[in-house]
Amino acid sequence: MCGAVAVVCIALIVLIWINTVRASRDEAEDTRVRTEAVVQADANILADQVDHELTEVEQSLTLLQSSWNTNPQAFNLVHWRAVLPVLTNVAQDIFIANDKHIIVQDIIPQAVGQGIGSAYANFANGSLEPIVPEGQKDAGKTEMLEGELGASGVQREYVLYLVRPLISPRGWLIGASYNTAALAKLFESASLGMQGVVALVDSAHGGVQAVVGTAALQPRLNLSNTPMFDAMTSRPDGGVWIGRTAIDGVQRILAFRRVPGRNLMVIAGVGLDDAMAPAENWADGADSVALAASVLVILIGIAVVWELFNLRANRRRRRAVAQADVQIDALRADLETARGRAGLSAAQVQALLEATSDGVAVVDAELHLAGWNPRFAAGCGLPADALQEAMPLDDLVRQQANAGMFGVLEDVEAEVANRVTQLRSGQAIEMQPGGPDAPPLEMDAQVLPDGGLMLILHGVVPRLTHEPEATAATEEV
Repeated sequence: MCGAVAVVCIALIVLIWINTVRASRDEAEDTRVRTEAVVQADANILADQVDHELTEVEQSLTLLQSSWNTNPQAFNLVHWRAVLPVLTNVAQDIFIANDKHIIVQDIIPQAVGQGIGSAYANFANGSLEPIVPEGQKDAGKTEMLEGELGASGVQREYVLYLVRPLISPRGWLIGASYNTAALAKLFESASLGMQGVVALVDSAHGGVQAVVGTAALQPRLNLSNTPMFDAMTSRPDGGVWIGRTAIDGVQRILAFRRVPGRNLMVIAGVGLDDAMAPAENWADGADSVALAASVLVILIGIAVVWELFNLRANRRRRRAVAQADVQIDALRADLETARGRAGLSAAQVQALLEATSDGVAVVDAELHLAGWNPRFAAGCGLPADALQEAMPLDDLVRQQANAGMFGVLEDVEAEVANRVTQLRSGQAIEMQPGGPDAPPLEMDAQVLPDGGLMLILHGVVPRLTHEPEATAATEEV
């Protein structure tokens, strides 16, 4: 029974932990799915916003391009800056550059005479390519601008240009640099946590165009040939990446979405530890509850086993008591039988003692006087009431010694001890109940099987006063 209780307790504990682990796994899965949905929504919002802003820049550049081609002598970017304020909201710089990529007009006067620099340029075909003053493509050079660490996080921008060719002079360009401030705004409003990141990546070459968050502290600028970039390019419509972020190596849940019609990929992600923290806290609480439930099951099992043990012990005790009662009843019957037999034997012994002509007394194994006949009482030389049942043998001998039946003694106790020793060894002792001139009387001792003694008086035993005259005459003869 105790084994069955133990099996039930173990089964309950196993079920508790199986359900706890399953519930923790389901909670972690739900948390992951919710996090994926959040970062996917952020990536979609940012992709749509980037597409909208790039479209505004392109439309503005188309208008400026048309105005230049119509009358290049009257074209003035500063004037257009006042006419198209929406353009400057999404563009950090608007310029016209010659065939050597030297800026000849700019909304920032200080930029005139400088080169465009090595930056990504979006040509008419929509592709992002790096350009250099010599006109050659070079993907290895970028210009980095560092932002300050604030509410919007650390921001790094790698200048992104959208350019259009002009009809004349040949090789001249009109362009604008895209303002990626939308990334910082999204990062600030999305609450992506301490390890959150928002980035803009060139899907054609793997170059990081802009990044906001802790990943901007020491970013990896080229993501090509990384598992994350391979996953992004294999799913051009967007998706989710869970693993090590190629920008800084932090484990994250990332959602990526391609900007429609452009070689740009928007990334929004949250740190894996931050995202799964609620699920881990829930799992810790569930483990605590499961542990408490397991302890409770163990305590209940111990209590049940204890009750079963006590029940069995009580049953055993009741059976033992019942058996003892049966045995006591049997012993009582045996005792009554033994008592009846003992009474019969005592009566028989007493009848035997009464019938013998010698003075006889019986001493039990503890050397106490158990029975005697009248002749023994008369022959002891003691008063009739001196003999008592259970009287010690040494008291009997001591009274005889004090009565002078052993003559004059110097040490009564030594003589008593000596004569008791003789009787116990089966030797006879002499005494003179009638005084020194009377004939001696001998007390013989027979050792009984149980260790007791049978004392027999030999010699002239004084006549009993209650005996008939015929008996006394017979004794005198």
